[in-house]
Amino acid sequence: MNTLLLDKEYYKFKDQELNVIITKKNITIEIDGNVKINDLESKEDINLNILVKDNSRLIYNKFNKNLSNSNVKIDINNNTDVSFNQSVYNELEGNFKIDANILGNDNNTIINYYGVTNQKGKLVVDATGNVIKDIKNNNMLENVRILALNEEENIILPNLLVSSNEVSINHNATLSSINEDYLFYLESKGLTKEEAINLIYRGFITSKLDIDQELKDNLLD
Repeated sequence: MNTLLLDKEYYKFKDQELNVIITKKNITIEIDGNVKINDLESKEDINLNILVKDNSRLIYNKFNKNLSNSNVKIDINNNTDVSFNQSVYNELEGNFKIDANILGNDNNTIINYYGVTNQKGKLVVDATGNVIKDIKNNNMLENVRILALNEEENIILPNLLVSSNEVSINHNATLSSINEDYLFYLESKGLTKEEAINLIYRGFITSKLDIDQELKDNLLD
């Protein structure tokens, strides 16, 4: 699959599966129909707006390494399925904001954010799910998890703004370090401590990305 360089402010994708690299700081992407986007090589700080039209299906896989600022806003209309999966590896301080706005009826939305910090890295993640009033039959899950390989402080700010009674919305947020029992088990199988740590955090950071194993294996090389 070829990779498309996104260097303009606005794009519309309809019934496509594509790999992209975003070089424009402020960009809007409109989704129409069934679309899958793999955004695995973008290296610049970003303000990304995603507009999901009625009756659309979106899978957006996003991987970033050492970003300082990332702002993502997703506007979701009627009868959609949206899965936004962002994985981040940071060795510096990063501020990440994800806003998912449910504006219509009959939507299923999943937001996965999996971050790993190492060396001087730390993350502040502000995740907001917003459901406006007078809409119905909506389901949303925000799943934010950070794995620290260092001693820096990470922060998760979960916000749920719900103005409708006919909605199922949940938010999971966890901050953790490497499980010593996992390390002990892997070392007992002959891995060095460094190899075991690499295996654990690579599996963690790629677990929600809907991409093939070869792409996962190459992300952190």
